[in-house]
Amino acid sequence: MKRTEAYRELEELIGIEKGLLSNSKPIKDVEEWDSMAIMSFIAFAEENFSIVVEGDQVQEAKTFGELFDLIGDKLE
Repeated sequence: MKRTEAYRELEELIGIEKGLLSNSKPIKDVEEWDSMAIMSFIAFAEENFSIVVEGDQVQEAKTFGELFDLIGDKLE
């Protein structure tokens, strides 16, 4: 899966406008990013990439690029 495809899927999961997420987008700028969105990302990573991401790791990320770096080389 390409990173842009992963962004679109996450946008759909958390119910935000398509095209809003990017590598440089600060997480704090997305009003919908809350504890449910964090859980959705953790489940998304596990279901799509078989990667276990911890909540602490997610909370440390400042941008969506840093967040998706947690998935590592599983993204194209």
